[in-house]
Amino acid sequence: MASLSAPTHSAIPNREQGPSKKQFPEAGVSPTLPRPKLRLHVEDLRHPASSVFLSFIPDVASVLDRALANIVEHLYTPNANSKTQHQPNFTPSLPPTRSVTVFLRDYSGVAYTTGTELDDAHKEIHVSLPYVQHCTSGPAAKEDPLHELVGVLTHELVHCYQHTAPPGSSVRPPGGLIEGIADFVRLKAGLEPPHWKKPNCAAERPPKWDMGYQHTAYFLAWLEDVKAGKGTVGRLNDRLLRVGYVAENEKHSEKETVGFWRGLIGVEIGELWEEYGRYLDDPAGGKTHGNWEEEILNPE
Repeated sequence: MASLSAPTHSAIPNREQGPSKKQFPEAGVSPTLPRPKLRLHVEDLRHPASSVFLSFIPDVASVLDRALANIVEHLYTPNANSKTQHQPNFTPSLPPTRSVTVFLRDYSGVAYTTGTELDDAHKEIHVSLPYVQHCTSGPAAKEDPLHELVGVLTHELVHCYQHTAPPGSSVRPPGGLIEGIADFVRLKAGLEPPHWKKPNCAAERPPKWDMGYQHTAYFLAWLEDVKAGKGTVGRLNDRLLRVGYVAENEKHSEKETVGFWRGLIGVEIGELWEEYGRYLDDPAGGKTHGNWEEEILNPE
């Protein structure tokens, strides 16, 4: 979910049904590209931004298929170059999204994603026609409107295909993590807008890791590119499905439970955030400390 000023939050997808056994491919094998039914609903053909959108994106299905390919690559492709049998990996399981409908509507904001009332496996991406007009014409027009529009659609489609919690669980991760994962895929797809700025030092970080959007996306990119290796964000997404988000030191059933980040990376999120800051201040000397594989295998 992008925004003009104050962010308009995307709805976090609610997974009511768990994946069936048929959705589990062999370990270490990425799934085939999903082919949901794709629809386009234009609320008002007379709105000037409707024809503008279609002139920039005449083939919406192709754009969504490319976005799906990026989602599978960056969230559902295990690391095929594992050096040892102990290196963490995961078996990808795509959510059962059956259809995606893009709505072009006249409302304030940028875009948001939701499931239908009757069946959450049918997703809706609502795109603001005033925003389309804003980024394609006038003094505030984007230098590359197509780049922006495809980036927004990619971000929203991630919300149709990311995991948030185990089936039946009411516990949700921080909203900033959900939005950060969506922008991580957008970043990895090369669709980041010009106003995104990667921090050059710890002081340029936001105050918290879960501020969301591009701020969390750059942190996740560091986790994958520097700290823990390719496939880390895919494992993170998978852990949200299979284990769920457990805050550090949170108790479940009257006993201590390994926190989400310690179970994923081997250290708590506060330590990871500080290490990220050290890396930004000194990329050569601020790299990982210790054996992160051993930390994951022995998190307690």
